[in-house]
Amino acid sequence: MAGLVGWDWTHRYGMHRQCFDLQLTQYDDRGWRATFYTSGMEHSPTSATGTGWERTPWHATQRAAWEALKKAGAGG
Repeated sequence: MAGLVGWDWTHRYGMHRQCFDLQLTQYDDRGWRATFYTSGMEHSPTSATGTGWERTPWHATQRAAWEALKKAGAGG
């Protein structure tokens, strides 16, 4: 279900349409990490365009999306 939260948010607000893929990972009760990658690229830690670490998947996805969009707006 948590993966669907991130998926729905990224599609609703256009992250997927802007060519970003999302990886959402839960770390027990410690929190969530959301990582955006450029679509079509091999997903490795060095290819991440935006990351976010928060207590909820929603907030982690928002933080990572904001970081990815800022980098994209700055030309990479």
